[in-house]
Amino acid sequence: MTLDGAALVTGGAAGLGEAIAHRLADDGAAVAVADVDQPGAERVATAITDDGGRATAVPCDVTRTADVEAAVRAATALGPLRTLVLSAAIESRQSVLECSDEDWQRVLDIDLKGPFLCMRAAIPVIAANGGGSVIAMGSTLGLIVAPGHPAYCAAKGALVNLCKQAAIEHAGDGVRVNVVAPSATDTGLFIRFSEMAPDPEGMRSRIAELNPMHRLGTAREVCDAVAFLASDASTYTSGCVLPIDGALAARRM
Repeated sequence: MTLDGAALVTGGAAGLGEAIAHRLADDGAAVAVADVDQPGAERVATAITDDGGRATAVPCDVTRTADVEAAVRAATALGPLRTLVLSAAIESRQSVLECSDEDWQRVLDIDLKGPFLCMRAAIPVIAANGGGSVIAMGSTLGLIVAPGHPAYCAAKGALVNLCKQAAIEHAGDGVRVNVVAPSATDTGLFIRFSEMAPDPEGMRSRIAELNPMHRLGTAREVCDAVAFLASDASTYTSGCVLPIDGALAARRM
C-alpha cells in the first residue's frame, strides 16, 4: 500500500506507536513522530530518516491544546496532512474501589481527552487537504472488561463512541475515523505492564494461553491494520472498530 502526504503519530516514541511510525514511513508517508518523550521521538525520527524516509520529531503532551496544535503544524510542514494515528496511551491497574482520583483522571486525560484534542485540531486540516484517515488505537478492553482496569476500560470504551461520532460528523468531509482494537501484543503497553509482574514471562505465557489463538498479537499485525485504514484500500470504511485480538472479544462478549 502506498501513502502520500504527511502522517502524525502520537505516542510514536515507543511500542506500537513506534512500529506504526516506521510502517507509515515505509509506505511513503512523511511522519511527524509526536511524544512527550522528546528524546525517544527524536530517536525514532532519526531511524526513519536513516532508512531513507522522511520524519520529524515533535515534543507533545496530548493533554495540552497548545502542544497538540504545534504537532499538527509540524506535520503539515512535511506535506499535506492525510493521516492521524492516535497511539498515546497509558494503563493503570487498580480496582474500582482502589483507583485514586489522580490515577482515574490521568488515564482519562491521556487516553480520551488526548484523542479528542488531536482530532479537534487535525480533522479540519485533513478535510482541507481533500480528506484522509484518523486511526485511534483502542483496545479489546474497550469492547469487554477485565478486573483491575476501570479507568483504562472506561477510557477505551468511550474512545470507540467518540470516534464513531467524529466519523459521522466528518464523513461528508472525506475524513474517515476508525478504531483498531488490539488485545495483548508482543509490543507496547502490555509488555511494559507485564514487566512489573513478579514473573513477566510467566504472565505473558498465561495471557497468551487465554487467547483463542493461544498466542500474543504482533506489532506487524497491528501495523497491517493501521496501514490498511490509512490507505485508499479503505475509502468506504469509517466508524468501525477493527479487533486485532485472535477472536478474544468475540469469545467473551
